[in-house]
Amino acid sequence: MKKKVGTIMIDAGLCWIGDPCYVLPDDSNHNPGADWDAFCKTMMDTRSPTAHNFNGIGVCVGTGYGDGEYPVTAEIKNGRVHSVTVTFI
Repeated sequence: MKKKVGTIMIDAGLCWIGDPCYVLPDDSNHNPGADWDAFCKTMMDTRSPTAHNFNGIGVCVGTGYGDGEYPVTAEIKNGRVHSVTVTFI
C-alpha cells in the first residue's frame, strides 16, 4: 500500500538522504553539514551535479526545480516501510 506520509520543504535545491545522527554531531571531521561552504563546493566539484554519495554517511540529490515543498510517499508492506519516494518533478 502506498501512502502519503508528508511533505518536505527545500530551500537549497538539495535533498539529503541519510541517518541524522551522521550530520547532527559536533564532530566536524565526519559531519558533511558542519561547513556549508565546503558542502556546496563538494556538490559543485562532483561529476554529477545532481547527486553525490558522501561515503556511506548519506546521499545528496538535486530537486530538479530547486526550492519548494515536495510530497513524500511511503510504500508499506506487512506493516513496515518498504520504500520512500520524494516526488520532485
